[in-house]
Amino acid sequence: MFESSIAFLDWLGIVAFTITGALVASRNQMDAVGFVLLGTVTGIGGGTIRDLLLNIHPILWIEHPSYLAVCIAVSLVTFFTAHRAHSRMRLILWADAIGLA
Repeated sequence: MFESSIAFLDWLGIVAFTITGALVASRNQMDAVGFVLLGTVTGIGGGTIRDLLLNIHPILWIEHPSYLAVCIAVSLVTFFTAHRAHSRMRLILWADAIGLA
């Protein structure tokens, strides 16, 4: 049970940070490639830096490409739905808070 809750929180953080990066791309009026780039870098960038500093090989998203696939999918969903939000800054703050929590 503990392991499944940790895995859920891990995925929740990745999705929340991906949404944060994609919403920043939306505020800068980027195209789909910009959404995927910023969403992916924000979603898995921190874990990549952590793995590099701790000398953990292979890096998590290289060993489990599902992390990368989820970041791309969430970024594209955000690309098609970001225009519906009235206040993107408020969404960025909420998604960032969820990811940090």
